[in-house]
Amino acid sequence: MQTTSESVASAPAVPRGRSTKKIVLITLATVLGCAGIAAATGALWVKHTFYPSPITPVSLTVAEKAEFDSKLQALNDPSAIPADEANRTLVINEREVNAYLAQHELGETVQVKFGNGNVSAAIILTAPEDFPLFPNQKIRLRFTFGTSLTPEHKLSLKLDDLSLGGISLPNSWIGDMKGVDLVAENVESDPGLQKFLEGIKSLEVRDGALKLVLNK
Repeated sequence: MQTTSESVASAPAVPRGRSTKKIVLITLATVLGCAGIAAATGALWVKHTFYPSPITPVSLTVAEKAEFDSKLQALNDPSAIPADEANRTLVINEREVNAYLAQHELGETVQVKFGNGNVSAAIILTAPEDFPLFPNQKIRLRFTFGTSLTPEHKLSLKLDDLSLGGISLPNSWIGDMKGVDLVAENVESDPGLQKFLEGIKSLEVRDGALKLVLNK
């Protein structure tokens, strides 16, 4: 009968060279796989940012369009709405805004999103000649605006960020526009905008929707 030590001694040894080769091949395959994923991701990023396909325009159903048209009528003539606040509250969602843009032939180049306290817009455009990066190149940018009513009960729309492919651009590259209240800059010179803002009692931007309460 063989002892335990004799059995162990008689077991065939695993070739060290073969084991090492297997580890090297697995490591190489893993590295190449990761490199392939990174390259594919980078290619998608470049295509999405610098060779963007048109945005798919939003189209409302008949019922959605009828509801949105009634909201537009209320915005155009708040005095025609009953005096109670419930009837003077309008909730406008992203689909309605993007469908409105599509009606004005902007659906393939602009897409709006509502966040909590902010409005963002993806815009496809050709960079101007004096743009710091890729002048005259077709690019996709994202503008993010902080939106609120000021203590003086005036609408505030400040540019919080401008990003290219998810990368925030330095403020100096965009004419120091970050933090500038775009409404305040234009309301005094635009009587139509001034009249429109006077009709807004309160404003709240939340995920997916814009809630407005109109003045009497």
